[in-house]
Amino acid sequence: MDYESNKKKIKKVQWPQWIAGIGVNFLQLQVGLISLWSSPYIAYLTSPGSHIPITIDEASWVVSLLNLGRLIGAISGSIAVNYLGAKTTVFLTSLPITLCWLFIIVANRVEWLYVARLLAGISLGQTYSCFSLYLGEIADPSIRGALIALAVNGLSIGNLMMSIMGAYLRMDVSAAVCFVLCVILIIIFICLPESPHHFVKIKQESKARTSILWYHRDCDVESELQTLKLFLEKNRNLPFAEVIKEYKIPYIWKAQILVSLLFMYLHLCGQTNVLFYMETILRHTKVTVIKPSIIVIIVTAAGIAGSMLSMVLVDKFGRRILTIVSTLAVTISLICLGIQYQLLDAGYNSVSLQALPICSMLFFQIAMYIGLVSIPNTVLSEIFPPHIKCVAGCFVSIICAISSFICTSTYQPLINLITEKYLFYVYALLLVTAVPYTYFCMPETKGKSLQEIQEELDGRIKQSVN
Repeated sequence: MDYESNKKKIKKVQWPQWIAGIGVNFLQLQVGLISLWSSPYIAYLTSPGSHIPITIDEASWVVSLLNLGRLIGAISGSIAVNYLGAKTTVFLTSLPITLCWLFIIVANRVEWLYVARLLAGISLGQTYSCFSLYLGEIADPSIRGALIALAVNGLSIGNLMMSIMGAYLRMDVSAAVCFVLCVILIIIFICLPESPHHFVKIKQESKARTSILWYHRDCDVESELQTLKLFLEKNRNLPFAEVIKEYKIPYIWKAQILVSLLFMYLHLCGQTNVLFYMETILRHTKVTVIKPSIIVIIVTAAGIAGSMLSMVLVDKFGRRILTIVSTLAVTISLICLGIQYQLLDAGYNSVSLQALPICSMLFFQIAMYIGLVSIPNTVLSEIFPPHIKCVAGCFVSIICAISSFICTSTYQPLINLITEKYLFYVYALLLVTAVPYTYFCMPETKGKSLQEIQEELDGRIKQSVN
C-alpha cells in the first residue's frame, strides 16, 4: 500500500523530467531543420535567381560538409560528456548550430555556407553523443523510453517546419526563425541542472543532492544518492585507454555491436534518401493527384504522429517488439515503392496507381518514427555502464556519420546501376534481416532502472562463465 501511494506521488512530480525532455526536443528540432535544409535551398542556390550563385560542385560540398562536421562532433561530444557532463554537453551542442543559422542569415558568399554546414555537422555529431545519455541519467524508468521518444519527435517536427519554410520563405528568413528557436533552447539548458550522475562522478555530493531533488521531487534523496554512488563506484571512471580495454568484456562489445547495428539499419535502409529525394520519387512515380511538394509536407507531418505513437507504446510494449513492428512496416513500405516502379515499367496506367506511392510514403514515415528512429537512442542510453557510455556514444555517432554518408553518396550511382525498383527491394531485403537480429539479440529493458539493467547483463556473463 505504501509502495503504491509512493509510486503515485512520484508520478505526480515527474514534470521536471518532462521539461528536460522538451529541451532535448528543441535540440532534435534543430537536427530536423538542418537535415532537411539542403532539400529546398540547394535547388534555389543552384538556380539562376540565387543571391549566392553556386555551381553543382560547390553545392555538393555544402551538402557533404555536414557529414565531415558530424565526425568532429562525435569525438568532441564524447570528450565533453566525459569531462563536463551530459547536460552541459547538450548546452554546448546548441552553440555551433546557433552560429550556423547566424552565418546563413548573413551569407553573401558560398564560404559562409561551408562554415555554416560544418558547424551544423559538429552539432549533429555532438547531439547523438549526449542527448540519450542525459535523458537516461535523469529519467524515471517508467517514462525513460517516452522521454527519449519525445526528444526524437523534435526531428520530425523540424523536418515538417523546414519543408514548409523552404517552400514559402527566403533562406535568410527561415534561418532567422531557426536562430530564435536556438536561443530558446539555450535558455532552457541554462536553467536546467546537470545530471546527478555527473556530480557524483566528480564527488560534488551537495550538488548531486540538489540535482536529484530537482529531477525527482519528493523522493528519498539520501537513498537515491547512496544507490547512485554504489552504482558509479561499481562502474568506475577510467581513462580512455582503460575504457577501450573494457571492451574485452563480452557483454560490452556485444552491446556496442547491437547498438551500432541498430543505427546502421536506420541509415542503410534508405531513410535519408527517401526523406531527401521524396519529392523527386513522387514525380518519378507519376503522382499528380496532389502536388508533390504538398505531399512532402503531409508525409513529414505524419512523422510527428509516428513519434507520438512511439511515446505511448515504447514503455507499454517494450523496445524489442516495437523495433520488430517498425522494421516490418518499413520493409513493406519499401517493397511497395519497388512494386510501383515495376508496375510503371510494365506499362500499367499511372493514374490508377497514384495511391500506392503516397500511402507507401506515409506508412514509411510513421513506421520509421514508431521504432527505428527512437529505439536505438533509447537502448544506447540504457545498455552501457556509465564509464563506457561516452566512448560507446562516440563510436555510435561516428558509425552514424559513415553510414549516412555511404547511403547518400551511393543512392544515385545505384539507381544508375540497378534502377529504383531494385534499389528499394535491396533496401527492404537489407532491413528485414533486422527482425531476427532484434528478436534474438536485443535485451528487453522496459521499466528497469539503469542499475537493474547492468546487474542483469553482468549476471548473464557470470552464468555463461560458470
